[in-house]
Formats: sequence, C-alpha cells, structure tokens
Amino acid sequence: MSFSRKDYSRFLSQGNAPAPRASRSQGNAPRASRSQGNASRNCNPPSPASQNQQAGLSLPPSNPNSPNPSHSATHPPTGRLNDLTLEELLDSPGRQSLQRLDPNRPPGTLWFDIDGSVAAYDRKIFERVFKEPHANWTQTPNAVVNLWYESFAQMYNWDKFINERVRDEFEDKLKDRMSDQVSRWKGKWKNKGDEAKPKLIDPQVWAGLVRFWRDPKSEIRSINSRNARYHDPDGLGISKHRSGQTSFKSRARKHCEETVDSTPNFLVVLEQTHRKPDGTFIDRKSEEIYKEVSSRIEEEESQLFTGDNTESSASGGLSVAAKNKIYAQVAPRKKGRLYGVGSLQHEASSVTAGPAPTHNDPVILSEKLAAAEARLQLQAEKIHSFDAYFEYLAEKDPVFAACIEDHLNRQMQTPQELRRATRPEAIRPEPIRPAELRQELVPDQPPLLHKLFNFSLF
Repeated sequence: MSFSRKDYSRFLSQGNAPAPRASRSQGNAPRASRSQGNASRNCNPPSPASQNQQAGLSLPPSNPNSPNPSHSATHPPTGRLNDLTLEELLDSPGRQSLQRLDPNRPPGTLWFDIDGSVAAYDRKIFERVFKEPHANWTQTPNAVVNLWYESFAQMYNWDKFINERVRDEFEDKLKDRMSDQVSRWKGKWKNKGDEAKPKLIDPQVWAGLVRFWRDPKSEIRSINSRNARYHDPDGLGISKHRSGQTSFKSRARKHCEETVDSTPNFLVVLEQTHRKPDGTFIDRKSEEIYKEVSSRIEEEESQLFTGDNTESSASGGLSVAAKNKIYAQVAPRKKGRLYGVGSLQHEASSVTAGPAPTHNDPVILSEKLAAAEARLQLQAEKIHSFDAYFEYLAEKDPVFAACIEDHLNRQMQTPQELRRATRPEAIRPEPIRPAELRQELVPDQPPLLHKLFNFSLF
C-alpha cells in the first residue's frame, strides 16, 4: 500500500507531530513510548487499513517515473484511512489468512533473520513510504514507525502474546535496513551528486537528506561513527565476520536441523562466521574466544568421565546449553550484546553468564546417570557370558562344584546359621550331582555367577 505526501502530512498532523525517536542506547525510552497503555495508543494516527479491505493486501506497484508512489483506483487513500487503532488492526478477523510469523518456525511459518522474504518486505516498506528526510533512526518520529509497522501488520499475522517481540524484531531489522540504505544513498551522492537520487524519493525529501549530509556537525558524527566501527582498542583486530547476507540465526537453525538439536550452539556459530576455509580466524579476538571456550568445555567434560573412563564413550559430553553458558562467561558483552552470536541476541539473553556448570548441574547429573546405566549394562552382559564356563567346570570337576555350592550356601545363610554350620559335627559331605547345579538353589534368584560374586547391578 502507498500514500501521497498529502496523506502523509495529514497522518503526522493527526499524530500531533511527535518528537524524534530516542536512541535504543538511551535505555527503555522507545519501549515506554509504545507501552503507555491504550490512551497513548489511541492518540496514534489512524491506521491505513480499511474495514472493507482484506487485511492481507500488499503494497501496490508504484510509478517509477514519479517521485510520489501511485495509488490504486479501486482503493483510494481516503478509503483506507480510518479510526482503527493498532490493537484493533492486530485483532482484525481477516488476519487469520495472512502468512504467519513464529520464532519457533513450525511448518508454514516465517521469522525474522531466518527467512529473507521478511527482511525484504521491511526494506520495501521503508523505501516506498519514505516521505520525510529522516537521515537516521534517531530522527524518525514514532508516528512514522507506527505507520511502517501497520503496513507490515497487513502482510503478516502472529499470536498476540508475541506482539512486543515482533515489534522489537521489526524495529531492529528496519533500523538496520534504514541505516544501510541511507548510507548507500549517501555514498552514491558523493560520487554522482543529485543524479544518484532514487526515482521513488521525492525531490524535496532528497534535498533534505543532502542538507543533512552537508552539515559539518553531521559529517563529524559520521567520521566519529566510522572511527568507532574500525576502532581496535584491544589490538586484536577489527571486529568483523564472514556471514555475508546469511544471518547468524539462519546458520544456527541449519546446524540445529543437521544435529537434531533445538538449541543453537554459540561456539559453532562463532566458528562458521569468523573462521576462514583454511582454518584461520579473521581476527585474534574471535580466535582467542574460540580457544578459551573450547578449552573450558574439554576441561568440564574430562571431569565428567571420572572412574574407569567408560563414561566417555557412553556420554556425548556437555549439553549445548551447558556449552553456551561457558561461552557467555568467556565472550565479552558490549551494550548488552554478546560478542560473536550476531542476531542470536534473544537466545543469548536467556543464557546466564555465571560460573561454569558444576557437578550439581541437572544436565550433568543426567549425563552421569546415563553413562552409569550404560556401564552397568555392559558389566551385566559380561557376567552372563561367564555363566556357561562355570557350569561346564562344575560338570567336569565335582570338587569345584562342591566349593561353589558351599560358597553360595554361606552367602545365603544368616551369621547365626553360618556359625552353626561351621561346627565340626555339623559338616556332612554329600555327593554333588552336576546336573543340579544348573537349577537355581532358590526360585527367582540371580544366575549362578551373580550369587558367587554377590553382584548387585542396582
């Protein structure tokens, strides 16, 4: 859907021309502006959705020869603007037929940073409804972001309980797209001048962007930002990655599908995005983090396999969650973002960067239990394999059979019975028939060898 400059001006006037947005680094101000209750929501400008229009309509094609996007003759802007609040738009019954968003990605759903079509639609909204010279995210008013979000809500549907998360993901993605696009426009303008103006951008909007780029204060901020991006305070190299257009979350999801694991492995993501095909890392910082995390994981796993080390073959080592805890402890954080995990910040926020997992960790205890059960099963199989040897020896050597029977009888007797049985007058040798050794002395008792050595498996 598209809007003319007149509609956009009316949109801003009805929203009382809100002040520019504050930066996310300034705390929770942006979230507070969205969560002040229904009173503040009702002050938002009218939604572009029409009560008589299907909620799933996408943006109509624009005239590339005109700076203002064209409108559909069957759906004029005045028919689409109405008194629906954002909450009412999200509760519209026609939204059930829209493409669904779900962070867990069940079949038939999409999500940010995993499916490129969602990010592409964010960029389309920004480019087609860019009606004011907002050169960066900080200058963009809340009313404009709400307009973009309402356009996005007419393309996708999601469960109400993830409304806030969808809004956050939408703004984060749109913020990145806006920064990248305006930066590209500026780069082309420096090379070509006004000939670099995109066809969809109004000439007055473009002139406002150029004025901002020519402002000495703006140029100083741009230089400072560039220096900050290329700053190397630790002397370990400039932080960068090799993921390209593929998001970290997409790489993590692909690895989870290959390993049939629901939790993304941060160390694997770091290796995939910061390690070259020849095995070297693109910077020393990521290399040191990888080596330190790997070393701690090996140390923790070696402590799991105590005793006769038979647990090492039965156990797969630390769980992915336990490894991520170690990663969160080693990797640094900057402004709340964990280094090396990119778009997996939501997953990283649920990881406690505390001490490394201890032996009382439920995950470790369950792994130890599984290894112990496997070891006991192996011992039981070995014990059963010896039964045939003892039965064969008992048939060939009656004296040996008598010793075995006497040993079994002593184990089954109480201390008082044992003392009475060992008196000289109580000893009465009897002939032993080897065939009887195959029968259990007491019904439902363990096999012969189990009685002989008093093995207890559980």
